[in-house]
Amino acid sequence: MHDDVRMTLKTLALGLVGGALFAILHLPLPWLLGALVFNLIGSFSGLRLGLSSYVRSPTLTVLGVTIGSALTPDLIGRAQDWWLSLAAMALFVATAAPLAIVYCRKVMGFDMVSATFAGIPGGLSEMIFTGAALGGDPRRIALAHAARLALILLLIAPVMRLVAGIDIAGARPGFSTWSLMPPVDATILLGCAVLGAFAARLLRLPNPFLFGPLIFSVAAHLFSLTSAKPPNWLLDIVQLVVGAYVGAQFANSRAADLLRILALSSVLTLLLLAWAGLIAWALSWAMGFEFAAVLLAFIPGGIAEMSLIAVLLHIDPIFVAAHHIFRVLLILSFSPVLAIRSRQHRLKSGQSPDA
Repeated sequence: MHDDVRMTLKTLALGLVGGALFAILHLPLPWLLGALVFNLIGSFSGLRLGLSSYVRSPTLTVLGVTIGSALTPDLIGRAQDWWLSLAAMALFVATAAPLAIVYCRKVMGFDMVSATFAGIPGGLSEMIFTGAALGGDPRRIALAHAARLALILLLIAPVMRLVAGIDIAGARPGFSTWSLMPPVDATILLGCAVLGAFAARLLRLPNPFLFGPLIFSVAAHLFSLTSAKPPNWLLDIVQLVVGAYVGAQFANSRAADLLRILALSSVLTLLLLAWAGLIAWALSWAMGFEFAAVLLAFIPGGIAEMSLIAVLLHIDPIFVAAHHIFRVLLILSFSPVLAIRSRQHRLKSGQSPDA
């Protein structure tokens, strides 16, 4: 059996066992957090873990279709009020990014390039590739982002219960099952997933397996081609894959290094969560936005992961996804400036810019 296939099956098996155990124990978000925790344990145990893109990509298309299916006329009417929350997102990025960079540089001991791309709450893949191209340490950048994301996912249940009064134990989206879905609706949703991903790749959009199906699903629901949503069991699979993927990011690293990065990242994560919570409270007070929705929109996790949480909790997934997409696009738009500053820093320190 091919090594990548064996590694993927091992990762999914750990996730399945963890998810099933968490479900039996009635723990919050069992398939997501169970898969995450068991793959974290596997990573600390020295197992070689990881997921093939042939598994992760289809799950992103399902999530994209699911987010798009949440579009409602009421949501369209409220979208015109998002200008203030999007402006607040720009403020959040402008203030959180320098704090995170300084923390990664001074406290975590990263070099300037690695600290820049490890600290900025942008897209994981984009930050790793850009930082590595400029001479940063891709391993450190990846671990810092993965640690922040893992901690956020592990903290999401107590945070939502404490500050928003939402108990997410056993949360499941109230979606239909395939057995009750008319073949026409199933075909339309499948078409959104396949055609959306193909079109997004053709247009070279970022994260095409998520954004393409999302856009096509929004269009299908906007023009009333269907009102169907993906079923529960499919969202459980998405949770399992997302949790396993995040947990497997820590594989092939020494336990001591993982513990150090997790410990130091936890402090930064709590600072960012506190700042996001303060902005969310201010927006909900000033504009009447639902606090839980704004909080999920500003928590510096991944687009897919935070959108999935919003779907599971029935909290405006389009609102949440739109703000995370805006955050990542905003950060990527400043990547050339970051690249120039990082290159200048390497030159001043006497290193080759292409080192």
